[in-house]
Amino acid sequence: MSAQWKLAASATYAHRVTFAGTALVLAAAGGVIATVGVLMETGVRAGDAGFDLTALASSYAGTALVVVLFVVAATVSLALRGRHRELALVRTIGATRGQVRGQVAREVLLVALVAVPVGALLGLASATLLRPILVDAGMVRPGSGLAWSPLPVAVALGLVLPVALLAGRLATRETLRMEPLDAVRTSAVEPPSIGTVRRGLAIACAVAGVATAGSPLVVPGTIGSASAAMSAFLLVGAAALAGPSLVTWAFGRTSRMPGRRRGAPTVLALHNVRGFSRRLTGVVVPLAVALAIGTVQTSVDHAVARAAEVQIRAALGSDLVVTGTGGDDQLAQVADVPGVATAVPLSVVPVEVRTDEEDMPDRLVWERTALRTVPADVPRTMVDPGVTHGSLAALADPGTVAISTDAAFATGIGTGDTVDLRYDTTEHQVRVVAVFDRGLGLGDYLVTPQTAAGFGARPSADTVLVGTTDPASVTSRLRASGLTVETAEQYAATSTDPDAAAQHLSSVLVLLLLVFVGLGAANALVLTTAGRRAEFRLLHRTGTTRRQLLSVLTVESLLTGVLAWLIGTVAVLPAVLGVSVGLLGWSIPVVDTQTYLVLSGAVMVTAVGATLLTAARTIPRRIG
Repeated sequence: MSAQWKLAASATYAHRVTFAGTALVLAAAGGVIATVGVLMETGVRAGDAGFDLTALASSYAGTALVVVLFVVAATVSLALRGRHRELALVRTIGATRGQVRGQVAREVLLVALVAVPVGALLGLASATLLRPILVDAGMVRPGSGLAWSPLPVAVALGLVLPVALLAGRLATRETLRMEPLDAVRTSAVEPPSIGTVRRGLAIACAVAGVATAGSPLVVPGTIGSASAAMSAFLLVGAAALAGPSLVTWAFGRTSRMPGRRRGAPTVLALHNVRGFSRRLTGVVVPLAVALAIGTVQTSVDHAVARAAEVQIRAALGSDLVVTGTGGDDQLAQVADVPGVATAVPLSVVPVEVRTDEEDMPDRLVWERTALRTVPADVPRTMVDPGVTHGSLAALADPGTVAISTDAAFATGIGTGDTVDLRYDTTEHQVRVVAVFDRGLGLGDYLVTPQTAAGFGARPSADTVLVGTTDPASVTSRLRASGLTVETAEQYAATSTDPDAAAQHLSSVLVLLLLVFVGLGAANALVLTTAGRRAEFRLLHRTGTTRRQLLSVLTVESLLTGVLAWLIGTVAVLPAVLGVSVGLLGWSIPVVDTQTYLVLSGAVMVTAVGATLLTAARTIPRRIG
């Protein structure tokens, strides 16, 4: 081992308490990424049978990676921020900027190269705990196992390690830009302002966040709503970049507000959070991220479910909806019931649609979907998909299809264009004759039973829309035959209820991510509080009692929690508003109030609890 690595190992051991929390967060990051990797690899290896799992893992991976890399960067930066004075002193004895950067990089490498693989291996092992949930959700076949390979570990290391190194380099950048003696003099003081580049990035993120929240005004349906949900991350990122200036501005005004009843602990806490705005920003951001993630994820799920219910109610005009039919025989039975005036059969045919013209593997260009079959002459009073272009009656022509606005936007096609479909390994080309607006309720593709039969499919009615002159008597007769009968409103409500197993899986994955973010936030609070031992000693020597110090920290932690809650809330509002507008039009935004309140409470409890528990150990009874 070279002298540089020996020095890095010694420094890491000397700061083992600080690096212990960082290692824990890095290990958790590796575990989260490896778990997602196992799900992704399992779905890919399963082929068509694993399409749903691959889609779920891909969707979850985007959010998880953004959050994980965000928290890793904040954790490493905060761990090194407390060593500014040490690094400045090293510079005064002749160390060059390159030597200091190399020293910090080697320390980060030593911690990451141990923590990330260990965490990733634990993530591989813990992924097996998800298998029963995956089986219940129908994403893994009973009796089959999860895919195992070193690839998720390698991916975790390849993603986390560069971010940790970059965060370490940025954390020492400010110290290394100064002359050594100036760096020592300013190491105990945090500059309240931010640089021009950072300010520009903060403004750019804020503008991008607001613009993304408004994307449903331009991009229709679920695609625009998914883009709007990402605005929360951009706005939190803007707050992280502009954090020191925001904190200084906000609490600078608060500390100057007249208040006769404010005691010394409150005044000191206000000045502390204003004077150490960078330290506070590193703590606030993970808490705000936790609140934003959980609220946006669950609120989007609620908005999609509500939009689907609204679209089904608007699309179906029948008196009754019969499900559980056994095909054409039971359809004839429904049509022959006295009192039934109209019976419209609906069925679903699983197919694949080509989404890309590039010469790539099938898995990348063919997407699983379903065709909803409807008669071409179906009365608009029974089924109204909300046609915006073309005519639904044109489906009577063989080889035609109607597509939703979401599918039209995603594929870039419209009326008159062709769509490539594949059924049972045979490809077919159909012509688009209509575009409709209620894809969440009816599906993205509508064809007639005759067109589906032309593919070789044998569509069997699974739902029958019934128009009747005597709903009560028809309902009793159909139920006596063993069929499930509901009104259109009841059918819309029950058909959009989330599957319990799928909902459980989604909740577990979101909870896993929130636990990781909570761990990062708690570690940031512990590092920040434990690193203030010298400050506590100085305050004690000037006459501050232990009780007063704890009071100051209580006020500071409350201010931290409130600021994190405020940033998270402000970041969530444009996102949920954009999602609601995109899916439901201008109405009251859909917010998962229960999750929001629980996470708001968790933010406050974490901020206060982690700070005071660490302070109770950091501030001894007698400070020497």
